[in-house]
Amino acid sequence: MDLPELQILDVDGPVAYREWVGPPEATFVLIHGLGASHLSWVQVAPALSRLGHTIALDLPGFGGSPLAGRTARLMDQRRVVSRFTEKLGSGRVVLVGNSMGGAVSLLQAAVEPTSVSGVVLSNSAFPWHLPTLPNPLILLSLGIYWTPWVGERFVTWRLRDLDAEAIVGLSLRVLTADPRSIPPDVVRALVELTRARKDDPDVPTAFLQGARSMLSLGARPEIAHRALDNVHAPVLVLHGRRDRVVPAAYAEAELARHPGWRGRFLDDLGHIPQMEAPARWLAEVEPWLNETLS
Repeated sequence: MDLPELQILDVDGPVAYREWVGPPEATFVLIHGLGASHLSWVQVAPALSRLGHTIALDLPGFGGSPLAGRTARLMDQRRVVSRFTEKLGSGRVVLVGNSMGGAVSLLQAAVEPTSVSGVVLSNSAFPWHLPTLPNPLILLSLGIYWTPWVGERFVTWRLRDLDAEAIVGLSLRVLTADPRSIPPDVVRALVELTRARKDDPDVPTAFLQGARSMLSLGARPEIAHRALDNVHAPVLVLHGRRDRVVPAAYAEAELARHPGWRGRFLDDLGHIPQMEAPARWLAEVEPWLNETLS
């Protein structure tokens, strides 16, 4: 991959990011999911930069951004995104979030409505919609993450006893409908980053803080729905129907509650459609951006 240089911005501590220069009339801020990094967006960022200045950041505790005294809880991540966008954004700002990044994007749009001109949700985290539940393996993992001491031991064991190739391979088997859809050069970049951070004490801390923050918000659906109802910017929901982490039924429920949002379901994709099928993802996002920003 021919990637732009990794840069660092001070937002109450270092925030790593890559940017693809585009028309200054719009800025697209790309926000990754739990345990991920800016690498979640490198397949679609060059095309997005034809429409606007495109920036993919590493949230504190993930990728190249240390915690540096900050936390990885959702509201703290939202504040970092807000200040980051203030410093680097120009024109109309569109937040593009995957999984946890979608939750951060929605919170920013709800708390500071005038700061956001649009939100693209790529298999975003949503409030649970019973009786539908995530995949049993995901449910088991969430229970482990939520439990004090057990979560710390499990995440530490995974980093200590599995090599980087195994960690990435396992993650892609869970997150994608078909791991072979991820190009080898992207897999290599994921492995290199995982290997570089295996011994970083921020990794388990940030992962568990982020996971527990989302679970805590999910346990209080009235608060989550109050935030979603305060999102007034245009919203595009893209969701792979073979998502094991966030069932498509959760996205369908929020689209029913918010008829002004636009939704598109991708039948044969999983939790990271922008990586599994970037051309198809862009084919849905680019027309919506042109319409929204016109």
